[in-house]
Amino acid sequence: MNPNVSVNWLEVAFPVIMTVLVVVQVWRQGPSREDHLDRVGLSAIMLALASLSVANLFYQGVFNVRAWPTVGIFDQVVVTPVGDIFVKVKDPMLGRADRVQRYNCRGEFTAAFQPDGAGGVFKIAVNPDNTLSIYSVRTDTIDTFNSDGTFLQRSEVDSQQMPFEFLKSGPSVTSANGCEFPMDSISGRPAAKNSAGIWPLERGDWLLARVLNRRNMIGAALFGGLMLVLSYIKMRKQRAAAGAGREQIGL
Repeated sequence: MNPNVSVNWLEVAFPVIMTVLVVVQVWRQGPSREDHLDRVGLSAIMLALASLSVANLFYQGVFNVRAWPTVGIFDQVVVTPVGDIFVKVKDPMLGRADRVQRYNCRGEFTAAFQPDGAGGVFKIAVNPDNTLSIYSVRTDTIDTFNSDGTFLQRSEVDSQQMPFEFLKSGPSVTSANGCEFPMDSISGRPAAKNSAGIWPLERGDWLLARVLNRRNMIGAALFGGLMLVLSYIKMRKQRAAAGAGREQIGL
């Protein structure tokens, strides 16, 4: 992808360490727990944390992934006259990793491009020869890629000479030569449109889009929290009933 980008091991390690700490703490206290609601709640929360850690391995580049889900599209969309749609995508888990993805005008994923992870804010521009340039303000560099995602070259340039206002959203081009980037009114998802019809952009790899997604993780965490609350209420009622019983015996 980009030879100038390495894995950010700090971003990889943090959720893994947090998950391990929670699992170890629960394991140490687990044998004394007899409430099934308590066990189910803790298991659901641990599952959410573990899923977050695994998903982050894909988004940080430890494991290869073909296409990220398109729920994190932000800042820039560039539609070209040849029918390509380039979008900037932020990882939907921690929001700490970015990527550029290319689609054709039928919504099919065709290539991915890795920006410089140390570059902070970056902008994209499609050149007349259909290569993609990524302008990174922090590193004062321009990385250029072939349309299939192959890295071509890196150029150094003063960020003040770059043709962008990095703190402002865009610039975007949402239509060109009959190809458009709209939101599908039926699915509510980003889509590609041309004279033949409209197609939602490809969802992304099945594991990330359908299993290790934000909805499942939040759902598991909320379910676990609810079970812990119900367990706590049940415990308080049992203690109140036990206290009332002792008072009656004392009388």
